[in-house]
Amino acid sequence: MATPQEIFKSLAAIPSYLDATVLPDSTDTTLHIQVLLSQRDLERNVKRKFTRTIVASVKEKENPLLLSGPSIDTGDLVAKTLSCTGKFEVALRSVAGEKKRNFVEIWSEGSILHLLETTSLHGEFHADPTFGTLQWSRDETKVVYIAERKRQEDGIEKYDYKPDWGETFTGKRDPALVVVHLDTLEIKVLDPLEGDMSPGQAIFSHDSKSLIFTGYHRDPQFFGIVYCQNRLTGLYQINIDGTGFKGLTNELKSARSPRLNKDGTTLVFLSNNVNGPHASCAKLCKIDVASGKVSTVVDIVRKADPTTGFPGLYIDQLPTHLWISPTKIVTSSIWRSRRTLLAIDVESGDVEELTPADQFPGSTMGLYTDSRWILATYSTPTEPGRLLLGSTNADLGKLGKIHFTELESNKVEKAKAFYQPHTWSIVDKIPGQLESLEVILLEPFKSDSASQKSSAVGGSKPPLVVFPHGGPHSAFSNEFVMLPLVLVGLGFTIACVNYTGSLGFGQDNVETLVGRVGELDVKECRAVRDHVVSTGRVDPDRICLTGGSHGGFIVAHLLADPSYKACVMRNPVTDIPALTAISDITEWGYAVNGVPFDMAAPPTATLSDPSVFKRLREASPMEHVEKVVAPTLMLIGSGDRRVPPSQGITWWQARQNKIKQDQRKDAVNRIQVFDGTGHALDSVEAESNSTYSLASFLVEHTRVQEDAGRQGEGRRGAFI
Repeated sequence: MATPQEIFKSLAAIPSYLDATVLPDSTDTTLHIQVLLSQRDLERNVKRKFTRTIVASVKEKENPLLLSGPSIDTGDLVAKTLSCTGKFEVALRSVAGEKKRNFVEIWSEGSILHLLETTSLHGEFHADPTFGTLQWSRDETKVVYIAERKRQEDGIEKYDYKPDWGETFTGKRDPALVVVHLDTLEIKVLDPLEGDMSPGQAIFSHDSKSLIFTGYHRDPQFFGIVYCQNRLTGLYQINIDGTGFKGLTNELKSARSPRLNKDGTTLVFLSNNVNGPHASCAKLCKIDVASGKVSTVVDIVRKADPTTGFPGLYIDQLPTHLWISPTKIVTSSIWRSRRTLLAIDVESGDVEELTPADQFPGSTMGLYTDSRWILATYSTPTEPGRLLLGSTNADLGKLGKIHFTELESNKVEKAKAFYQPHTWSIVDKIPGQLESLEVILLEPFKSDSASQKSSAVGGSKPPLVVFPHGGPHSAFSNEFVMLPLVLVGLGFTIACVNYTGSLGFGQDNVETLVGRVGELDVKECRAVRDHVVSTGRVDPDRICLTGGSHGGFIVAHLLADPSYKACVMRNPVTDIPALTAISDITEWGYAVNGVPFDMAAPPTATLSDPSVFKRLREASPMEHVEKVVAPTLMLIGSGDRRVPPSQGITWWQARQNKIKQDQRKDAVNRIQVFDGTGHALDSVEAESNSTYSLASFLVEHTRVQEDAGRQGEGRRGAFI
């Protein structure tokens, strides 16, 4: 009988693909591919990154002959990238010590050409997807990156309140454009931009004389940016000396993720609706560089296409390398409950799916594209990531016939026992529910009763865990994820619920949930429970709940039903009116409840209308905390800026008070707080230990003793 610790530690040994690149010195028959991977180090409680070079001999109609080099730990490397020809490489390095020191390194022919310290010039490098930038100019004489601007604070100025970009960006207030001039070795931090904005995702113009970037607006206030695509943004251009600032998308309130084609004629970018849902269907737009004309390539899709099923684009940021030709790009997007690879013609707007579900039932994430090759990673809920190589010729018109070959997979022998025995499926068309409701169902041990009986939870049928995602406007994809696999390895069936409002089903579906949170999403999770129970494949008397953020909000609502055996909530929303005053996304409670909130002119006093307060409160699970009887465990990140700890703690305290009033000595109401981690509980220490706690708690309250009578008698066994 495996324990949560044993399963987690085995699965944690499997590296994850972060990036891959076909190096410039590749030929038509021999590819040099550099791969970047990440792995959890449970001894040091850190995520380690390492690179590996793969040499692939590719010939027509033959599988590649592969040679794989050793893995090299990236150490204190923040980011690195090659110049266009591959002659140079730039690396950003942050070296820990008594005082952290920052360096820019220029490499050539395997050795350091220039080593430039930047500690006195700026603060930390930005290497995140939102602001992060590291790019060479086409003439290979300049490099641009983003770093935090240094501020001179004298006397009492250091006590002034300084807003920042919120969750995952605590202390990150003022990203700055930094240009390195290789001919003079000058490093220039450009002055603050006009219009009070933070730059991100900067690229060089085709002539290398200017920068094009996303400007994240800070006026009238900072709104938390991570996971939020509805923010006020625009594309801007500035000369490399800091002059000539101008807007490129002045007619749009939202524009981000600029990507310029190789000949410099077309710039593509993403645009979302501003205000309302934090994530939604995106538009792909383009700028004709010669004329400056902005036009739409792929518009917002209200309903999925009845013929192809295309539901629209759901993309946070476009890939760095995405041009397969001057007029075609390749990107990944959510398509119902999976991620898939799409080719988009930026002239016609035609969209082709390159990894259709009948060939790639799991999820595919694009990593790199050029005129000949596509690198992608593919996984399923019960199969870890594989690195795929696709060969194409963009001049042949449609690309759908691309043949993908597996280059390598990260299969760790000791981990196979914890994913190979299990099965998964997509459950849809649930009777009486909207067509958009879909479930990724993981089932243990291929329904082998002997394995089930000897599992941690025991019994002839597995208990069910209903697991809605957060957001609410996000989605589960059918990919390899740690937490569901730990639970299924203990003998649980897991229902990962994509309720109405999830991404990947059309914009109408996103908006259907607005004004109905706490009602429609909760009702659909009940329907999922009832439907899975009706199949006879789970124990109807052992139903559990878990969810984080908005998923925690949903399961906290579901707890008004006393039939659940146990529930674990991770940083849940419990009181929407209270959240509006303390979250980094103060407008979230308005947005999901359909109450107007204009980020360009936010209200001077939130919830000043008593009817709005009443509406938001009635949608909150705090309204019926006194009805909860199931054992509950609350998992809290002390550094959570999105749903601050007081949300979970207040709910826990309210229930604790009710338990004492009712003198219920047998009631279980636990809470754990993890220091140094935020909303996602994704530090290695918090992820591992919260998973152990969550899994052990559910096992404790569902475990059937071998000598127990019929299923569902509620007998529990010790679990260590």
